[in-house]
Amino acid sequence: MEEDNKEQPLRQEEGKNEEDRSEPSKNISEDHESETTKKVVFSLCYIWGILFFLPLVLYKDDKKATFHANQGLVLLLVAVCGNVIFGILTSFGGVMRTIFGALAGVFSLALLILGIIGIVNVVNDETKELPVVGKIKILK
Repeated sequence: MEEDNKEQPLRQEEGKNEEDRSEPSKNISEDHESETTKKVVFSLCYIWGILFFLPLVLYKDDKKATFHANQGLVLLLVAVCGNVIFGILTSFGGVMRTIFGALAGVFSLALLILGIIGIVNVVNDETKELPVVGKIKILK
């Protein structure tokens, strides 16, 4: 009987320790969810360029947010300008339409690759500039 009484306080103490241990793990999972949410928001800058402003609104003082928003904005502007130029150039008939149509396809593929590179950088938690267009700074 005495042994049973000794085991009960030990079990109660073990239960308290398990409860105490669960609280820090909740904080760790919340931090992980927060980082995951940031990565998703930053990735949206590269997927849909028009959403470049989203990290600026959600994470106002975060340097990474500004960096990825800038990269997304630059990619958006390059895409818009390039598509307008190729749209005008493909309006000419004949062989010019075919040549500039093919170049427009290559241009769009290059933009897709730049977007994928940006997303990979976000997932790997790196702040590398995109090739070719990454040095352009619009947001500071």
